[in-house]
Amino acid sequence: MSARLREIVRRRRLLVALATEQRGDLAVQATEVQQSLAFVDLVWRGYRRFKASPVAVAVVAAGLAAIGPGRMLRTGYRSGLTILGLLRLIKIFRAMR
Repeated sequence: MSARLREIVRRRRLLVALATEQRGDLAVQATEVQQSLAFVDLVWRGYRRFKASPVAVAVVAAGLAAIGPGRMLRTGYRSGLTILGLLRLIKIFRAMR
């Protein structure tokens, strides 16, 4: 094998190793971005579902008029946490089957 050909083979191996390392780094970063985008997607779907339901809009408007925005936000936040906890429990129980 000529020296030129050996150099090409050596460079190719180095480039393949570098690409593999970069691919692993990119996969880690993509996982982090995917998790944050999953939350954004959840919020967006909830907003669209809420907007499509005039009854829900009326309930929120009545709640805002009755108890005020601060108290309603606190109540909604607590309810959201409760719902998320229940969904996690359901997921755990389904996995146990």
